[in-house]
Parts: sequence; structure tokens; C-alpha cells
Amino acid sequence: MARTTVVAMENGKRRPRATELVKLAALSGRAVGDFLLPEVATDHVDFAALFRPAPNGRSTVNAARDEDIRQFEQLCRWYVELESLAGASLARRYPEPYDIADTPAERAALAVATAERNRLGLGDGPIGDLWDLLETDVGLRAFAIPMRDRRIAGMFVYSEAFGGCIAVNANHPEDRRRWSGVQEYGRFLTMRHRAEVTILSATKRPKERERFADAFARHFLMPIAGLTRRIDAIRRANETPFTLGDLWQLANLYGVSVQAMTWRLEELRLLSIGTWDRLTEFGVQPSQAKRLLGLTASESGTPHLPTRYQVLAVQSYLGGGLSEGQLAERLLADRVSVRELIHQMTTVEQPTEDGIWAQATLDLSQPIMA
Repeated sequence: MARTTVVAMENGKRRPRATELVKLAALSGRAVGDFLLPEVATDHVDFAALFRPAPNGRSTVNAARDEDIRQFEQLCRWYVELESLAGASLARRYPEPYDIADTPAERAALAVATAERNRLGLGDGPIGDLWDLLETDVGLRAFAIPMRDRRIAGMFVYSEAFGGCIAVNANHPEDRRRWSGVQEYGRFLTMRHRAEVTILSATKRPKERERFADAFARHFLMPIAGLTRRIDAIRRANETPFTLGDLWQLANLYGVSVQAMTWRLEELRLLSIGTWDRLTEFGVQPSQAKRLLGLTASESGTPHLPTRYQVLAVQSYLGGGLSEGQLAERLLADRVSVRELIHQMTTVEQPTEDGIWAQATLDLSQPIMA
């Protein structure tokens, strides 16, 4: 396609022909329908540039990671696009960035985690649906997507157009995803304008910001007062000592790995130092123990998209703003799965006067509050 033709179309002096739209879509790696959707003001945001290392920094970007970043960016763009179609922007309930300069990582993490729990009215108990909390009460866009680079734990980026955005690796177990999500949340709270890709590392000398993120996750997910009180209650209620089964159930309640819970209890001197090492020496396997106790975990590799994102996508489809193919693309699903989701969202069962349960159809766009 001639450069003059492209320039003329960009300047609005010439309408593209159908064949030209097909060529442009192929060149840009996008669907033809994407060019027909309302434009949203996010074109100036380039995730690849935001994640680029500093001039003298060491680049660790590879092809797989680059593709993961592009997928993350695409989901964020689609989210803002869906909001534009529905006329419903995500409320941002952000605190001012916490200044932790010159404060030791552990002390800073405890202070920020405590302040955020108080701000969000969480008390000191376990956190249930972390993802809805981050989106509804904070205003972050949080995705779990299967990443090609399996070493990636999570990503965080902030821009004025998108707001704060988090992605965690859906190839990892749910307890690891939650941990990674809270780590990225901690980065948002303290280093908002610094995009970050977190890589799983076995190094024994992590950087200060990595120590902060890890400590923040520990304090935010397992606050000292609430955890200590719960342990005391278990000991009082049981006629036997604190058991391995109690440990597994406690980790499940707080949504963390058994290893993370064990280390936390060791840190608080509620378990003797070295308990985890002894458990691993005995050949304890967390996944097998969870099955025996009836504690099920989310399936790894399955994308988790925000509930609000899914509702907006289905609303846009039902309103004619998206085709079924575009809806499936945005939900990272096949068309059969998408049809099942639409049925679940728009159908409710309710009893008739005869006591027979009948299905009723819901209109997701119907106003119910003035």
C-alpha cells in the first residue's frame, strides 16, 4: 500500500476501501472489526516503551516476554474500549503514593500494609476475593493470563489513560498468583510511575524494592494480630496440639501457600525455626495434602479476567457493539464457552406459584437505580 494512501487516510482526507482495511489489519496484527470500534484516547501509551530498562540498565526482554507484555497491553486497551462503549469508567480510589525513601524495607512494608488495610476497612482477618477488592475498592485493572515466559510472576504498569494495571501469571497456582498480585499492588502504592516485570528468582540477596514487595505481601495477606489470635483460638479449641492439617487449613483460609504460612509462623515464633525444612525432608507434598483434606485450588493456566470486564464485554455484544468473534477474542475464550457465559449472565431461575422453577432472561443494560 502506498505511503501517500496511508497518510491521506490518517489525515481524514480519504476513506479506506474494504480491501485496504483487510491489508491494514494484517499488517498491524489486528482484526478488521477493531478499526470500526469507537476510538479511545490510549494510542499514545506504549507498554513496550514503559517496560524498557533505563539507558544503562540491563535488558532482559526476550521474545516470549515481549509477547506477554503485548497481550497485557491489549487487554488493558480492550478494557478501556469496553468502558467507552458502555459509558462507564472505572472509579479510581487511589491513595497518594507512600513515601518509603530511606526506610528499611521490612518497616516500610509493615507501615504501608497496615495503612492500606485500615484505609480499605479490612481489619486484620483473611482477605476473601482479592481481585474484586483491588478492582472495586482500589480501582486497579487486574488480570491473570497464561504467560509464555513462565518465569514471570507478575507485571505492573501505570498510565493516566489506563490507570493502575496488574497482570499475574495464570500458569502459576492461585496462592502464588495472589502473592504476586499483592506484590504488584505494593509497587503501585510506592513506585506508581515505574513499570515493573517481576521474575521468579532464587537469589538470596534480592534488591531493596523486591524485599519491600515480598514483605508487603506477607503483612497485607497475613497480618500479625489477626493471625496470632486465630492460632490461639485453634489451640484453645483443640484437645490435640497444632497439627499439619491445621496448618494446611490455615494456609487455605488466608489464600497463601503452605510454605508461605509456615515461614510466617516461624517468623512470629509460633512454629519453631526450621519447621518447613523438616516438612520437606519428610517428603510432604502440599498438592497431595490439599486433596486429602478436600481443599481444592484453582486450575493453573486458566485466564482470570475481572468480573466487571466480562460484564462490560457481554453488554457490548448484546447491544451490538461487538461481534461474537470480537467478544470471544476479548474474553480469551472459544465461541462455545462465550455462549455458555452469556447464558449464565443473562439467565436466572426462579420459582412460579406452582413451585416449578422456571428460567427468566435478564437485560444487563436495564437501569435499576435512578
